Amino acid sequence: MIDGFHLLRPDLLWGLLACPLVALALWYRRVHQGDWTRVIDAELLPYLLPDQSGKAQRSRIWMPTLLLALVTLGAAGPSLQRVELPVIKRADALVIVLDLSASMLAADIQPSRVQRARQKILDLLDTREEGVTGLVVFAGDAHVVTPLTDDTRTIANLMPALSPAIMPLPGADATSAVVLAAELLLTAGAQGGHILLMTDGLPGFDSDRVRSALVDSGASLAILGIGTTSGAPIPLPNGGFLKDNDGEIVIPALDRDRLSMFAQELDAPYEEIRLDEQDIETLTQRDVLATEGELDLDRQTDAWQDQGFWLAALVALLLLPAFRKGVVASVALILSTHAPPPQAAGWNDLWLTPDQQGARHLSAGQAPEAARAFTDPNWRGVAEYQAGSYDQAAQSFAGETTADNLYNLGNSLALQGDLRGALSAYEESLNLMPDAEDAVANRDFIQSLLDQQEQQDQESDQQNQEGDQSDEQNDSESQGDNSSESSDQGEQEQSDGENSDESESGQSDQSESDQEQGQQDPAMADAQDMNAEALEAATQEQMAKFDEALEEQQALEQWLRRVPDDPGGLLRRKFRYQTMQRLREGEEPDESIRW
Repeated sequence: MIDGFHLLRPDLLWGLLACPLVALALWYRRVHQGDWTRVIDAELLPYLLPDQSGKAQRSRIWMPTLLLALVTLGAAGPSLQRVELPVIKRADALVIVLDLSASMLAADIQPSRVQRARQKILDLLDTREEGVTGLVVFAGDAHVVTPLTDDTRTIANLMPALSPAIMPLPGADATSAVVLAAELLLTAGAQGGHILLMTDGLPGFDSDRVRSALVDSGASLAILGIGTTSGAPIPLPNGGFLKDNDGEIVIPALDRDRLSMFAQELDAPYEEIRLDEQDIETLTQRDVLATEGELDLDRQTDAWQDQGFWLAALVALLLLPAFRKGVVASVALILSTHAPPPQAAGWNDLWLTPDQQGARHLSAGQAPEAARAFTDPNWRGVAEYQAGSYDQAAQSFAGETTADNLYNLGNSLALQGDLRGALSAYEESLNLMPDAEDAVANRDFIQSLLDQQEQQDQESDQQNQEGDQSDEQNDSESQGDNSSESSDQGEQEQSDGENSDESESGQSDQSESDQEQGQQDPAMADAQDMNAEALEAATQEQMAKFDEALEEQQALEQWLRRVPDDPGGLLRRKFRYQTMQRLREGEEPDESIRW
């Protein structure tokens, strides 16, 4: 399968500029080496100098030039196919363990201990050019924010969300945090990893348990103390400061002696936080000569396969006639005449794959151009989604049945108005990844819209039925009025024919019927007016429902397009769920430590 044309080392194409120079040099040598036709008879020349024919002379010029061009193209690394390769990284594994207890809100280090710790982590991430990094936070219990990854930008993006407010339990269980970090290194197979503990105190610290975890994982520990010995009060969100049971303001101070003691017991370097980067450099200094091996990140990446060896084989076949002329040269000539059908290609096609070109368009905000450039259906679906082509995006996302694809498919169907299809896609996505909170939220929102739509349909049907019943009742009343009127007229004619003496009474009867008829006509007019008003009210109600549905559709589109700007809320819910699971399993937090 041909995925396109790509050059792995395109800079070597500058060597093609030497081909015309080589051809010119060979031609110049041929012209100035002498012409034997001037001194040898033309009839004897083919027998004395068989190589002096015109074809042989020309082949000595274009053949070396062609071979040089083929060698240059082969060295440039032409490729027509991409292959899947495992991602291997140097096993320089580091797990950062951050204290998020309430005492980290103290402002004895400006602007606060936790903010300075976050800044220090960002400085550390900037120096991590190789290896993998993980992040663990702890308060009353410990939680993994990010496992070992080579994408430090993910950790950096989560820094603003890390605060004591997202932790479900108060306290400072540094022991569980270090053990959890050691388990991360052990599970990933990163022998000789490094754990950096950033804390302002170690109350209830179990050094024996930590030492056992470090020995099992082969990891080393370093401790960075945050705070001052004078300390500072802990501010509360609603104002004021945290107080103990006696009503005294809590002022946590950095227990330097206790931190140094545990560092000596665990043979761990200890530094206190500084304004410069010397503290981080000291704690993370590694032996550059130590071999830590490589780490498989358990994911695949696609790479272009170097197929320049085919040109090398072609050059070898073309060189064979220089040693032995015959069938091999003919076979090589036949193979060289076979070429794939020509395809139009732009300048960027020589240097970038279609997906790379699409990524550039997408980063520049050119979603339609990116959708046309991408060959990967998933990336093409993302570009089509951003371009507003939700129907095409749904077709692209429907290619693979992964949790992310089904989630994106649900978003595309929802923005098309296919709420039931979107609900089905969200359900399938949650079957594959039940803990996806975005899919759960979208599914619940779509379900609420469907319930509301069904309720509105039921109310509309009920109103239509009531309207039909009122129309039938009005028709029956009008028919009854007509029959009573005809009966009154018949009685009047009968009274006139039977007795002429009763003309006065007949006239009175006539006047009474006229009065009744006059009373019935306004009633019929009122009924017609009521029908018109009911029809107008029903029309206005339908228009209101249409406007409401349009507003809901626009709100849904804006809601689905909105990028969550509160990752702290996601982490808070994640940590709370993990804590509840641990409590159900019988773990008991240390309630004696509150900050």
